[in-house]
Amino acid sequence: MPVAEIVCAAFIDLDRVLLVKRAAHRKWSANKWDLVGGHVEKGEGLDVALVRECQEEVGLTPRAFDHVATLYEDADTKRNSPFHIFRVPLSDGGSARLLGNEHSELGWFELDDFLKTSLAFEAYRNVVTPLLQSAR
Repeated sequence: MPVAEIVCAAFIDLDRVLLVKRAAHRKWSANKWDLVGGHVEKGEGLDVALVRECQEEVGLTPRAFDHVATLYEDADTKRNSPFHIFRVPLSDGGSARLLGNEHSELGWFELDDFLKTSLAFEAYRNVVTPLLQSAR
């Protein structure tokens, strides 16, 4: 049984990905850029958690999405905390906007800028890069 499952949305708009910068007060990867997402609540499906987290963090509701990867941090040798990554090409809610206090900034990154960005989880790079390359 996983200790903590995490859902992450790779919002793709043309050839850009939406990232949020983790606030300075965050325990894990403060001041680093992250995908939109968060913890799955007890009894919640991955799809429901993904939609909820996106609505809570940036005011967007994923309308179409597909699971593209499951990642684990190197230190997670028992694979207790999977990061489920979803490509989100379509959403409702207008423009993304920061909600709550978990993040200090948001931005849309093209491939070249994405590759130079300091990420909360470096393994995102291996998943998101091909998504951006195929969107070109």
